[in-house]
Amino acid sequence: MTLWRKLGWLERVFLALLLIQSAAYLAGRPGALGFPLSVLFLILLYRYTRRGLERVVWRVRNRLIVSYVFIAVVPIGLLLLLVGIGLWLLIGQVAVYTVYHEYRQRASTASGELQRPTPELLASLAPQLGEVILVDARSGLVFDGRFPSGNTELRARRIPPAAHRLDIQVAGFTPVRVEGQAYLLAVFTRPSAVLRSLFGISVEGQEIYIYFFLAVGVLFLLAQIISVVIGVSITRTLTGAVQNLYEATQRVQRGDLAHRIQVTGNDQLAELSASFNSMTANLERLIEVEKERERLHSELEIARHVQARLFPKSAPHLRTLAISGRCQPARMVSGDYFDFLPLGEAQVALAIGDVAGKGISAALLMASMQSVLRSQLMEARSLHPRDLVGVLNRQLYANTTPEKYATFFLGVYDDQTRLFTYTNAGHLPPVLVSGGKAIRLEVTGTVVGAFPAMPYEERQAPLQREDLLVAYTDGITEPENAYGEMFGEQRLVEVLLKYRSAAPEEIIARTMEAVREWSAGPEQEDDMTMVVARCVA
Repeated sequence: MTLWRKLGWLERVFLALLLIQSAAYLAGRPGALGFPLSVLFLILLYRYTRRGLERVVWRVRNRLIVSYVFIAVVPIGLLLLLVGIGLWLLIGQVAVYTVYHEYRQRASTASGELQRPTPELLASLAPQLGEVILVDARSGLVFDGRFPSGNTELRARRIPPAAHRLDIQVAGFTPVRVEGQAYLLAVFTRPSAVLRSLFGISVEGQEIYIYFFLAVGVLFLLAQIISVVIGVSITRTLTGAVQNLYEATQRVQRGDLAHRIQVTGNDQLAELSASFNSMTANLERLIEVEKERERLHSELEIARHVQARLFPKSAPHLRTLAISGRCQPARMVSGDYFDFLPLGEAQVALAIGDVAGKGISAALLMASMQSVLRSQLMEARSLHPRDLVGVLNRQLYANTTPEKYATFFLGVYDDQTRLFTYTNAGHLPPVLVSGGKAIRLEVTGTVVGAFPAMPYEERQAPLQREDLLVAYTDGITEPENAYGEMFGEQRLVEVLLKYRSAAPEEIIARTMEAVREWSAGPEQEDDMTMVVARCVA
């Protein structure tokens, strides 16, 4: 049943008809299915022959060998066959011409017609060539010289014996008219007899020519064999390289990138094999790099989620101040830092910083800064920003490498007095928009983490109703357009003045949108961070 299921409908029809025909034959009733069975057999024979040939020539080596046979061997074989047939016909026709010429000389009438020969005349026509017969074209009767027609044994005795193995029997035919009737003149002879009759070459002389031609034939055969061997050798070299490449591609498809092709020789195929080995080695290396990149990407994704939890989820609710902040990393993680830290019910600390560098190292330093700052705010007896920044500077200097530092801005707002006390450690001056004017808060100290002990000062700024305080990092002001011109603080101030009446969240969104439109680059060059506080009462 399994074999029957594998058969196609054409094979099933053929087998069914064959069974019916066989049953009818065994029952003594020959069926009428012979023609359709023959047609189906020819169709199936063609189909399976074609499939077999396709399987045979599927391999490049077999296809090249078949091509070589049809291009070189078959034409030479046909040429040799044509030469043999031509020599056979030539010798036969030469013998016929000799007999016919003698027949015309001896049996022609005055009018030029040929007389019907007697048996003695036929027997005497060129007896050295072999047997001569005359066949009536209408009745098919045979007239020969000495024996009854159809006696092949006697006729064989009239044909000269073979001088050597290649001295085969040949026959020549020509139509003649004898006494107005059509006849066929036939001569049965051998090549040695024709050569001996025409040129007087003895059997020994013929053997010399035969040996010469045999020697030339042997040399020709050796050359052909050598050509076939060379062709097959080159074919095996070509197809061997192709087979190696095919097997290698199958191994690579299965994921075995460590497989290498054995390179032999210094031809183009060897270069191709070497290129394949180089390609698989590069693929193996690229896959390892891709795996490492995916691993790092996964780790960065985890770090991004962890860092996102470090930023404040919401701002403290104060009676007179609305606060919002946002960090847009240039990469998976950011080196910028901002924070809102409630200090009791009436005070809040605002912090923003920019760590030197990008990536994981900057993100780790940012996390350290947050940890130090929050621990100091929880334990500090004094809430002066200068003291907190000084402690942060010493902690970072003691626990990081010398090239690691950060700019930092820390301010404390009192909800009752509306007084904002701040310390700016090398950070970009925040902008205070008051009364339609933009005021930059001054820098009161150097960066944190670069020197062991640095003095920091603090300043105070009173906030009035509808005043706007904006702190930012250099990712806002330093992006360049196509002409190399930075966005700059002046354009930032223009955006702030334009949207000064909007909510802090909208101001941040509008500012970052303006920066992206200015740079119009495919990628963000630096982290963009902003903290916006509005005095609402």
